[in-house]
Amino acid sequence: MAKLIKTVLIALFAVSTIAAQNQAPLLKGKVDENVRKEISSFVVLYDFEGDTFFDNIPIDTDGMFSYTTDLPGDEVDVMIYIGSSPYGAHLKEGTTTEMNVTDGKAVFSGDNVPESKFFSKYVQAFYPMQYKGSADEPFVFADLKKLLDTQKKEVDNLLGDVKQPLRSTYQKMTDAYYNYTLLLLYGMDQSYNKVNHEKESDEIIAKIDPNGDEARLTGIINHWYNNSDIHKNGDTTSTLNYMIGQFDAIDKTLTNEGNKKKMWETLGSMFMMYKPTEEDVATFFAKVEPQLSRAPRIKERIMEVHESFKEKVLAGESVPTDPKLISPDGKECRLSDLLGKSVVYIDIWATWCKPCVGEIPYMEKVVERFKGNDAITFVSISRDDNRAAWLKKIAKDQPEWQQYVFEKQSGDEFMDAMGINGIPRFLLIGKDGKFINPDAARPSSEDIDQILNSAIESAKNK
Repeated sequence: MAKLIKTVLIALFAVSTIAAQNQAPLLKGKVDENVRKEISSFVVLYDFEGDTFFDNIPIDTDGMFSYTTDLPGDEVDVMIYIGSSPYGAHLKEGTTTEMNVTDGKAVFSGDNVPESKFFSKYVQAFYPMQYKGSADEPFVFADLKKLLDTQKKEVDNLLGDVKQPLRSTYQKMTDAYYNYTLLLLYGMDQSYNKVNHEKESDEIIAKIDPNGDEARLTGIINHWYNNSDIHKNGDTTSTLNYMIGQFDAIDKTLTNEGNKKKMWETLGSMFMMYKPTEEDVATFFAKVEPQLSRAPRIKERIMEVHESFKEKVLAGESVPTDPKLISPDGKECRLSDLLGKSVVYIDIWATWCKPCVGEIPYMEKVVERFKGNDAITFVSISRDDNRAAWLKKIAKDQPEWQQYVFEKQSGDEFMDAMGINGIPRFLLIGKDGKFINPDAARPSSEDIDQILNSAIESAKNK
């Protein structure tokens, strides 16, 4: 009998394996050689009823890729991030969408072409990074609004090729994402130029349907929440009590389960960013169990955020990984190549990060004050995916200290291993290669000279 059961199990395994091998890919295609030189994989990300799914897709040496998975539904729209460039595609069970990327442009063939052409343009048209501009250049609202309107028209023009009922869904998404981006521009114009757009913003927010899928899929639901009575009337006696109350209020107010999940994920992640005690974490999960029992993937995601905000590297410990760095002239080295000769003060930054750019003048002054002191080395490492923007900034500033950009994959691994969730971030590493402080003071700090001199003196005594 046992032998019979074993035989049946082997047969079933063989059948399932053959079926998986014969399953047509949902997405396949090729990237050009320039992309292949930069990366060996890319990310596919999508939302299904409030749950987020993502996969890392390998690219072979010829630039070919193929993606097969069990979708949570019959069809999904996926966001695709190849290097620093966003794309999109529509995937449907039993069909194969083909996407070839050349010179930064995606060409679709095979199945789902009208839907994929639309969604890829939709993702690119409203991609937030293009509307943030450079952190140290003037913000011109009229120019960016014109760009946004032009992109919106191009997206709208592709809707006609999409069949109903999907066309109506896409139209709602397009309008919502346009409004989300417009609110972003209003906010930046207020921040940079002190122009008040409160009336226009209020008019957009008043029309948001918090139960529409498009509110969740575009993120505009967050604007609704921030202006709702839920947000304003919470229990503020403690962060813990406030977040527990918000979970319950969202559950009672919204009817769209997917939108509830997305709001719970946002609120839970925010709570974990405050680095609560383990006791408060346990209390939080116990109190919101009625909600998260219906959203197990959201609970997992909140726990991941909790883990990511724990201190991963402490003073006295070694650098956890050895990322590859690239200099402005294209030469490569490892982080370890910069260590062991002196104290090293590292600035992790990016051209698109306004607080990062704001620290550069202070860094210049610190470097000048320590000029000629071989006991300390100053290094800036950029998180920019856009190498051209990084090189342009360096050419403009002409910094007198070492400049590098992370190679993407090893840089991401380093940031994850360090638990770095935001920039700018400054690292202070001793001559022995171990951290003096993995979250060091900024150059703008009043006591920065004292901190650096103390590190230098300490290194002399070891």
